[in-house]
Order: sequence, then C-alpha cells, then structure tokens
Amino acid sequence: AERLFPYNTPQSKEAYLYRSIFQKHFEREVAAQTVPGGPSIACSTPAAIEWDAAFKNSADPSGRAIAGVHVDAYAE
Repeated sequence: AERLFPYNTPQSKEAYLYRSIFQKHFEREVAAQTVPGGPSIACSTPAAIEWDAAFKNSADPSGRAIAGVHVDAYAE
C-alpha cells in the first residue's frame, strides 16, 4: 500500500479499498491531498478517537466497532 499510495497510506484493507476506488476517479495525487486522513471511528475525524480510550483500540471508520449501534457490530 505504501508504494502505491505514499501520501496518507491506507492503514487497513477497508481503507485501501476506498482509496483504490477514489484513485480510479481522481488520479492526481493532489486530489488525495484534499481528503483528511488519520484514524477514525464511525466516519468521524481523528479527534473523535480521543473521546474514549476504547476507541483507540478500535479505529474503524465503518462504525461497527461501536457495540450496540449496528446490527452487524463486532462481537466483543
């Protein structure tokens, strides 16, 4: 992933998939620089990771890491 996406390298398979889709539509690296990166919980900003210590171990942009929110939440 780092070789293909040196700027804001995806940190998970899910992030890699989204970045690959984005890259197909917006090929120039400058386009990727307009999208904020970093750890996320439930599609939030990196600041949301700081709200709860449990979030730091469950950085998941889909939100499934937050128990009781989604039917498909991860089992504990």
